[in-house]
Amino acid sequence: MLLRSAPPVEMPKMPRGQMVRVKLGCMAGLGLLYGAFVWHLAHEKIAPRPNPAARVSIRFIKVPMVLPPAPPPVEPVLVQPAPVLFPPPKLVLRHAGHHR
Repeated sequence: MLLRSAPPVEMPKMPRGQMVRVKLGCMAGLGLLYGAFVWHLAHEKIAPRPNPAARVSIRFIKVPMVLPPAPPPVEPVLVQPAPVLFPPPKLVLRHAGHHR
């Protein structure tokens, strides 16, 4: 009896050669290296570096902002739609009086 979770018969099998093991080992090694690198970046302690050249004293000067009054809003122009130039379709209802 074939279970529902079993792969179909025509499904290709996994190759069992030496190169497949080498490829899988390389992919696993690269995955571990990437994971270690990301972990290192996430847990790195970054100490603040005092740099006297980067400290520049800044004085803020408050300038009163004077804005001109806003113009009055423009009323929208209503456009009349064009008249309909074709007659409405004739509906043919089948079984209009027949109820099931």
